Amino acid sequence: MHEISLNQVISDYLTGEDIELTTYEDIRQALARILVEEKGYPPESIVPKYRLSLDLGDKHYDIVIDFVVYIDKKPAFILGFCPGAVSTFITQYVCVARLFPGGPVPYAAITDSRDVALMRVQDKSELCRGYHCIPDWTGLKKMFSDFQGFTLSSERLNKEKRIAYAMFALSDGSCSSICQITTDKS
Repeated sequence: MHEISLNQVISDYLTGEDIELTTYEDIRQALARILVEEKGYPPESIVPKYRLSLDLGDKHYDIVIDFVVYIDKKPAFILGFCPGAVSTFITQYVCVARLFPGGPVPYAAITDSRDVALMRVQDKSELCRGYHCIPDWTGLKKMFSDFQGFTLSSERLNKEKRIAYAMFALSDGSCSSICQITTDKS
């Protein structure tokens, strides 16, 4: 199922901005609440609906990442909602994390609202499976401090771009093209 607009506007939990209500937005808002209220993330450390632009030479494509979490102004963790089996979305989120400006994001979690896969991006290894695997703020800071960093060759980055483009263009689970922030509440 693709995400569609419900022609309503709601207030974003993290930013307070007006956003389009979609078939999946209530799940994203619940995830934001979990990060802040249950996991202890400072709201200012979380950027919702981060737009990552891919330049593929002859094509340009934007991917919307549901949440990017920063520690010390560096991207540490992405959390993505997927409308289907978590395991079928792991590759595309790992690719996106590897393409992030300023270097790869070390950790990614993918959820369908019932299951979570926590991934180490460098080697695409699954660190934990289940809803309890979303790290709390203290745990994430520890994981991030242990991260040694890695780089990818330009050839590898190009491959990651093409994989991310192909997989996100096919699934387009995030509301990347139709749901824009609006100020009209009528």
